[in-house]
Amino acid sequence: MKYIIGLFFSLILLSLVLSRKKILEPGNSLNSSTFQIDSSAKDSLNLSQGRSVLNDAIARIRKGQFNHDTKKLLDSAKAIYGKIERLPIKDLSNLYSYLDVFTYEARQLDENIEFNKEFIEKYKTYNNKNYSKLLMATSNLGYSLLDVGKPLEALRESIFPIKKTIDSLLNEKIADSLENQLRTAQLVNYRQLILSAQELENGKILREALIDFEDYLKQDNISEEAKQFLPYALSNLADVCIELGEYEKAKSHIEHWKSLVDSNKYIDQLMILDLESKMQKINNEISTLEVTLKNANTIYNLIDEDNPYKNIFYTSILYRITKIQLENDAIDKSSLSSRINKLLELSESNIDRDRTFALYAYDLEILKNFKPLSLDTLPYFIDEQLKLATQFNKSDFLNKNAIHKIKFALLKNDSFQLDNIIMSFLDRNKIDSLNTISSLNQDFKNRLYGSLHTAQTSISISNLLLEQAFKSKDQQLFSTSYKLAFLAGMLVDVNKSQFNFNSLERDLINNINTNLLKCRENLDLSIENVAAHNDGVIEVLEQNTNSLLTIKNSINSIKYDYSMDAQIVMDSLNIVDAQIAQVRSNLFNSSDKEYQELQKDLDSLKLNKANILIDIKKDAYSTKLNDALGFEMAELKSKLGAKEAIIRFYDYDDLYAFLISKDQSRFFNLGSSDKIANDVSNFLKNIRGLKDIDESYNSMASHLKPILQNLKASRITIVPEGMISLLPFELFVDKTLENNITVNYNSSLKIIGSDINSETLQLASFSPAYSSERSRQNVFRQSIERSSNAYELPFALEEASYVASLFNGDLFKGKEADKETFVNMASNYQILHLAMHAYTDSDNEYDSKLLFSGNNNEDHLDLEAIYNLNLKAKLTTVSACNTGFGRIDPIEGVLSFSRAFQYAGSDATLTSLWRVPDKETSIIMKRFYENLKEGQSKSEALKGAKKYYLETTEDPNFKHPYYWAGFVLTGDTSAITSGSNYWVYIIGVLAILALLIFTIKKRLNTN
Repeated sequence: MKYIIGLFFSLILLSLVLSRKKILEPGNSLNSSTFQIDSSAKDSLNLSQGRSVLNDAIARIRKGQFNHDTKKLLDSAKAIYGKIERLPIKDLSNLYSYLDVFTYEARQLDENIEFNKEFIEKYKTYNNKNYSKLLMATSNLGYSLLDVGKPLEALRESIFPIKKTIDSLLNEKIADSLENQLRTAQLVNYRQLILSAQELENGKILREALIDFEDYLKQDNISEEAKQFLPYALSNLADVCIELGEYEKAKSHIEHWKSLVDSNKYIDQLMILDLESKMQKINNEISTLEVTLKNANTIYNLIDEDNPYKNIFYTSILYRITKIQLENDAIDKSSLSSRINKLLELSESNIDRDRTFALYAYDLEILKNFKPLSLDTLPYFIDEQLKLATQFNKSDFLNKNAIHKIKFALLKNDSFQLDNIIMSFLDRNKIDSLNTISSLNQDFKNRLYGSLHTAQTSISISNLLLEQAFKSKDQQLFSTSYKLAFLAGMLVDVNKSQFNFNSLERDLINNINTNLLKCRENLDLSIENVAAHNDGVIEVLEQNTNSLLTIKNSINSIKYDYSMDAQIVMDSLNIVDAQIAQVRSNLFNSSDKEYQELQKDLDSLKLNKANILIDIKKDAYSTKLNDALGFEMAELKSKLGAKEAIIRFYDYDDLYAFLISKDQSRFFNLGSSDKIANDVSNFLKNIRGLKDIDESYNSMASHLKPILQNLKASRITIVPEGMISLLPFELFVDKTLENNITVNYNSSLKIIGSDINSETLQLASFSPAYSSERSRQNVFRQSIERSSNAYELPFALEEASYVASLFNGDLFKGKEADKETFVNMASNYQILHLAMHAYTDSDNEYDSKLLFSGNNNEDHLDLEAIYNLNLKAKLTTVSACNTGFGRIDPIEGVLSFSRAFQYAGSDATLTSLWRVPDKETSIIMKRFYENLKEGQSKSEALKGAKKYYLETTEDPNFKHPYYWAGFVLTGDTSAITSGSNYWVYIIGVLAILALLIFTIKKRLNTN
């Protein structure tokens, strides 16, 4: 990738060099008669002398003499010009233009950066400046910063300022010629932005740049000059799309690029084949890969021998195709040997870059000797690969080599060698030993320097050890696999700013979570260490689960709207994360002297980040920012009362659960996820069908028995995952509602205990009108009926009116209860009550809707729009059918209205797991709000409402759980009012009066 990026730099630089070279053309040397001099005689003399010296330097530069003598002349001209009080602007521009050309061509990049910065600062002080020169210098600065490995500085000092300037100018009324020039500059700037984000490994910046770049390419007014860069822009876009997992987009950009490439541009065709082979590898198109290689061989032979890039792309194609064919047993021995020899032949070079081609050859030799196993020859190729990878500091091949050595040691059953290899891997990543790896050790987390690539290597080694551990039942192997999975999980967490948000990262995280849970299940732990191990596992799992949700939403192009204040905070956090990533990268390869200084920089940046996170937590900008916050079990446990417990489920082949209380956390494997999911489905089917539930209830209870036997709490929070999310857990801990137990739900451990503070308590109640006239019926009617045959909701309006009057709130009914009113007004209320129809789309969860007034599709509020609301609600009640029910997503859990409103900022939600009839819903809802008004907690209020319903319902048929058990509370359970317990005040007043009477009588008796 490094060399490909280098090629992209060179292609872009072609235009810049041409601009730089214009000053080398005849007629561009300096003439003292060109400028009018308004200065002292001394300044005039210095100006004349400086121009003369600079002209001598120009003459040498034109001849390609980028040597010490030319540099001496340039330094002399600069020194003479420095004596002039106010150098004419054109002289300033010419001097620094030549300094830029010389230092760049001579590869004196540090000086080049210094000169460009000097010029930009000085040039800004002039009134009659030429903005194109300023843009050019700023652009040149960016490329030089990229060349010296400072992508973040390139972004901040060059690329972003240019982007801002271009965007600003394009918004003004300007001449067509200037607009065309700016459009071309914009294209180059977008490419530079993408290259910087790639180098920085910042997926967020990369995705945003990709979106902007693709929007640019959709324009009809791309200038002819800009179109000259279009083929390489498309190659860049295709490569980035592959990196981000946007394979269809990549394919489209490759096809567009192919349509623009002339038949005699062989290097372009080879680059296209390189990208196509990447796509074919991803899709495992083995037969197509063979055709691609044949085409690559033909084109390779047509490219000039002195082309510096032909071998880069060719060896990349050759290695990639051969490796996948070897892994799939789709290549014969003769062809394999021939290709390995070709790679070794191309590596015999004086150019360091080409010498690394041997790494490809050694990797193929190692894979070949593993299939079939050849213990005699494997060590030689493994050692040769290690030597070369170490010599050229090729971290990707160092990681591959570690995996090869682990496999070899396991095959030989050599535990001593295995320990040494793992210790070497840890040492390379500046980790003292396996025993220091702990998510609960903050100092260890602060000193983690590995990247996502290190995380991938760590979990790959963990996989090999875990596979062997299951075979041998070796506790040491389970323990080591467990520690390396821990390490991988923590590396993922500290490298979130590097996410490309693609399926590879998703698979990495799922792999980590699976290994942690399987290892935890099979480890024999001492009693005193159990809680600490469980807490550590939960911390990593919870951070990973939140990361999975972020990745999923990015893959699905779900973008969230933030308030202005929240966006400023997020931007600040992203910049700090990018700075931390760059410093950590530099630390990894630093000398001892550099290490100390870089460590100070890192500590300072982490302190800055900590302060930003404190602001996020303290000011509660939005629950959308919760992903930025860390998660610590110690903090969660400190929020729990003595009678509180949390059950956190994780669904990975088996269904695992952690029972968390203030003093401990316990681990359970509840059995096969598929078996449990089937039993959940049968149980719910019986409830919704109003059938006898005893048999299916007992089946479910048997799965939950290990937890229920150990559950002593009276306040229980369920954080579910998988099909268990659809289960009304209350039925299994307090079936008759006679015990002093309340149950509520939450979507994440990270947001338990967080609260949105509001000084006022305003309620809004919405109840749309639904027409019974067939010609005006809504198209969703058949899918969303709350009652048996009724489309109108007579009890819903009564319910909404009662709730509004109870809290002296605002009632929006009939046509007033439309989507626009809700979206515009919802953020003004602390309690939202929605008595309406809901439509749940099981195929596309984001098409699920709340049906406000109106008969058209656009009149209703879909799930994605709810996610983007900015609410300040303590409670949102969605009194509609199936609002807590949704498609089970392996990452996000139940994709429902409950999760959407919670993410939008609602502190708690009350929703239903299945269709509940209108009348019964109304009874429970009214009582729920009466209980809230009295000052009960939300969970107590809901339980009391259900209990009231059972006590006041005379017909036994209507006491079936179908009618009352489906309502679930998710989120914060605390009370929303202090209640109106006037009797407390009466008792207090009476007590004071009694005390006064007693005191008076006592004094009278004394007298």
